Amino acid sequence: MKKIMIFALMVLAISFSANAQIVVANNYDSPISGAADVEEDDDVELGIVGITYYNFDGFENWGISGTRINPNGLGMDFGMRMNFEKHGNLSWDLGLNYSFKLVNNASTKAFLTLAAGPSLRTQDQIDLETGEWESKFLFDAFANARMAACFDRFYASIGYFLWAPKFKFDGDYRADGFNITLGYVF
Repeated sequence: MKKIMIFALMVLAISFSANAQIVVANNYDSPISGAADVEEDDDVELGIVGITYYNFDGFENWGISGTRINPNGLGMDFGMRMNFEKHGNLSWDLGLNYSFKLVNNASTKAFLTLAAGPSLRTQDQIDLETGEWESKFLFDAFANARMAACFDRFYASIGYFLWAPKFKFDGDYRADGFNITLGYVF
């Protein structure tokens, strides 16, 4: 129950986002005073919020994700994911990304995005001495390579997601699979 409450609070917190205002200086030499210049749309940063599905070998996660894409530059990834089992995981991923601009038309944009960073996880684990379940906080890592496309305000991405519990990347510990995101561009 605690995990569902934390998940609901994080969804609520993500939904309240703020954007900075762009200040345009007046050109008093022009005949139309106070007219704002139209910002060039080629390299504008994109803020995205979406629902993400993660498919790992033997289990799955669902989550809310936030991405800041800066074409041909550094951005930021945020994800909160969990599985809805009784003793499952709840993870918060926070990392940096780099997006390569592939397509840039008036209403369509496409990117190859590479992201990596730390992941904070809470998970129920059984205590072998007492035989009871207890909640543990663990520090993990993640890496994500994905193809993303924006169609006006609609965002979709698909990619490979590597989750390394306790920063262990060998085959016995890591969880990897694909992820799909559907979202909205701000």
